[in-house]
Amino acid sequence: MDNNTAIYHKGEFIMSDQFVFALSGDYGYINQIETTAKSIFYYHHNAKIYIINKDIPQEWFGNINNRIRAIGGQLVNVKLDGNMLSDEHVSQPQINEMSYGRIMIPDLIPEDRVLYLDSDIVVDHELSELFNLDLGDAPIAAVPDLLYDGNFNSGVLLFNMPKLKENPHIVQEMLEAGNNDQLAEGDQSVLNAFFDDTYYHLPLKYNYAIGYDFLCQYYPAYDHDYFKKTAETVGQIIHFTSPTKPWEQFSFGRDRNKWWQYHDLEWSEICASAPLPAIFDYQEVGQLLIHTNSENVEAIEQLVTALPNWTFNVVAWTNTGDHLNRLIKYQNFHLYPSAVHPVTDKLIEQAAAYLDINYGAKDNDFIKKFQATGKPILSFDDVNSDVKEAINYQSFPSNDVQTMIMTIQNLREN
Repeated sequence: MDNNTAIYHKGEFIMSDQFVFALSGDYGYINQIETTAKSIFYYHHNAKIYIINKDIPQEWFGNINNRIRAIGGQLVNVKLDGNMLSDEHVSQPQINEMSYGRIMIPDLIPEDRVLYLDSDIVVDHELSELFNLDLGDAPIAAVPDLLYDGNFNSGVLLFNMPKLKENPHIVQEMLEAGNNDQLAEGDQSVLNAFFDDTYYHLPLKYNYAIGYDFLCQYYPAYDHDYFKKTAETVGQIIHFTSPTKPWEQFSFGRDRNKWWQYHDLEWSEICASAPLPAIFDYQEVGQLLIHTNSENVEAIEQLVTALPNWTFNVVAWTNTGDHLNRLIKYQNFHLYPSAVHPVTDKLIEQAAAYLDINYGAKDNDFIKKFQATGKPILSFDDVNSDVKEAINYQSFPSNDVQTMIMTIQNLREN
């Protein structure tokens, strides 16, 4: 790909030999910052990324810069005084005062156009089209928030620096506004207050904020056609909003594996433009699906160990406990607590069969949805659901686990 980009400035397009990005965070978020940086460099070899921070060791910058110098990439260490942002108000438990680093970009970064990204983001596409946009007189560009009408989400901000610097006190004014413990969304509220009438509206693909999956499924009043809008969009910048993140042991939304693909890239693979790594290393024969409202799932560990080349996907509408959680030690067992419909719909599509083997209450609507696919449903006699009369439903005596194992193995031949 051609990494040069045309930047529109003062009425004409000029050529820039680097894409300029900015991230902001502290050492406690270093793993996430590096993952975002990897995703940027994967598509933009000669990017320059300014890292606004107060405590990231210089060795971290030096080691990465030594690896990416050959492809023209660069990390820039932008240090803040540790107390500079101590009076700024934050409103979410997963956010700290370093989020205000984005507000300081006009004073900290000597570039004409800068794309700021939160560090719970991965870039999943080349972004020259975004950098080439004619912003006109708009000081920033952002994506309107999916849930809160009239606001933009500040996780992705394209800074039009010459326009911003027309007010030489803009940074100080915004920081002063941030010293207000009544702000509903911290620095995002500040940015919206300053630019709500003047920002350039970007399409959803540039801030594909899928972290709202859990909120919108379990609290439908927030939906605002969220699932419809995200289903119709292919995200180029994927944003894992909300407190549950893909790097935690469990998270609730879509594209968790996408974050891990960029996390697992080696710097040498980025420099060589190697394919994104696979997430799982076992040889998969097929996928099996279980939905449960109980931790008591008949013969589950016996099945998982007897069929190591089959993937067992277990979904629940609630959080799960240790009895099921401990089974993720098996590479072919995947657990989806508090699952959301875009995830479960994909799992239904991918599954070769459904195992109706949980005790306790059944979600018969979910099982009927799978039954409508015509794919097999396998069960044991003492845990049958209400759809047991369906033509694609097969049940075995409860002590006959081996026959179920053989039946699953035979699905490969069918």
